[in-house]
Amino acid sequence: MTTPERKRHRPSHTPVMEKAIPMATRRIGSWEVLISRRPLSTTDLASRYDAVSGKWARTARRFRLNAAYCEPLLASRVVTDLMQVEQRARILDCGVGNGSLSIALASLMTGSADFHAVDTSAEMLVQAKSLMQHAGLDPHLQQADVMSLPYEDQSFDVVMAAHVLEHLPDPQRALAEMVRVLKPGGMVFLCVTRPSLFGALVQLLWRTWAITEQQGIAWLNASQLVDVGYQPVRLGSAGFASTAFWARRPL
Repeated sequence: MTTPERKRHRPSHTPVMEKAIPMATRRIGSWEVLISRRPLSTTDLASRYDAVSGKWARTARRFRLNAAYCEPLLASRVVTDLMQVEQRARILDCGVGNGSLSIALASLMTGSADFHAVDTSAEMLVQAKSLMQHAGLDPHLQQADVMSLPYEDQSFDVVMAAHVLEHLPDPQRALAEMVRVLKPGGMVFLCVTRPSLFGALVQLLWRTWAITEQQGIAWLNASQLVDVGYQPVRLGSAGFASTAFWARRPL
């Protein structure tokens, strides 16, 4: 793992004010009962991913993540965009896990690019380095928090994250960071777990947010992004358990 390449130009964020994640509601007459849970802290989330990192390759194969990401990546036309970049494209994978999203994107590209990635889990970064190198990539990896990215403004042509935002204490703050480091005209690409039976199980086990298509679109619009698109994503045996979103930062 490398040290941060560049210092950021603006002050670091203030500590996150945790919001409770709504888990279930029940209306009884004039009463409305809400059950909510506090999200996992960044430290707790990193520890949990450290613990499962050795099994994550099997999880990725089970849900066919590499193949699952290819269809929405093609639908977003991000590959076509990267072909128009005059200099060597720079891509940032936020919460890289074992590298499935980066590997999927690289498999669709005809040219080369510089792949950068962050994750709060040191053990996941070990997995990502091994699998990404095996796929022919030479990634620049850092242990860092998506909600406080260690990069300068407008540093990347594509900034992406797969099944990351819904795990965070403040998903919108993380999205704001992703937009901050994105070049004008560049694309944000996201996959998030959608409300479903599988999504409910993930939410129960991992204390994630349930992000609907309407909410995802609203977040992208609130971030002043344009050309917003989305598509359901089939995750192997789990069915259409995720949604891919993409949008562009205006020139």
